[in-house]
Amino acid sequence: MVSSFGVINIWKEPIQAILPQLKDAYNLSLKYGLINTALCAGMFHAYRAFFTGSLLKPLNTEVSSYMRNNLERHKRRLMHLSMLPVSNGITCLSGSSGPQYVEELITEEHLAEALQNKEFTVCEAMLTVKMMCSFIFRRLDEIKVTARQYLELFERASGASAQFINIYRNFYGGLLSLHFYRESQEQFWMDRATHAIQKMELWTAESVWNFENKLFLLQAERHYAFGQWSVTKLGEQKGRSNRSYSLLDSAWTDEMKLEFV
Repeated sequence: MVSSFGVINIWKEPIQAILPQLKDAYNLSLKYGLINTALCAGMFHAYRAFFTGSLLKPLNTEVSSYMRNNLERHKRRLMHLSMLPVSNGITCLSGSSGPQYVEELITEEHLAEALQNKEFTVCEAMLTVKMMCSFIFRRLDEIKVTARQYLELFERASGASAQFINIYRNFYGGLLSLHFYRESQEQFWMDRATHAIQKMELWTAESVWNFENKLFLLQAERHYAFGQWSVTKLGEQKGRSNRSYSLLDSAWTDEMKLEFV
């Protein structure tokens, strides 16, 4: 059940619709003492909820409880490390005193240590959250060196396999690459963006709901990078990408705005 909802169904069904089943699987597994299954379900739920726009405050409560219970009772080190990027992402987006800079939460040393320890999924998750927060807060210069160092590496490492975190690594990596290409016209960045767009095209063929909006936005940014569209046309294409998803994808953005009122 956990593998079906957490790993397989994300490529076919709306990711938001999978969240209740993952939460149920977590609670039921804990009830019947299936600790490893529960920890996997909880981690799957947290990542999918975070990246698909769940409200940050209740999600932070769930993630904090998960991590506390794991440390006090189950002591699964890898599960703790795997959940840290989500926890850091929530802190970055909605810290109690305002958003924190992600480079203070996920450092180059953290990425290098995870890579050295062959914790590739943890490293990719940290990179993805770091890119996401840097893109949202437009701290693009701070992420450029990191993106150059790791994006191509994970392109090669992922190969033909696909995990949930690949979606958002490609999405934010592609957006950042197109920005850096506009600045420098360096082919390295266009190669990264092209790879991301090709992946999104492949995934959109499987699930329009989950991937079409991301594909449209990447395609629009590519046209803009080549100077093929006016700003007006770019806005129209971006509008298409947001048409069916604005309420879901803006949930945590609206919550962030409330933090500063």
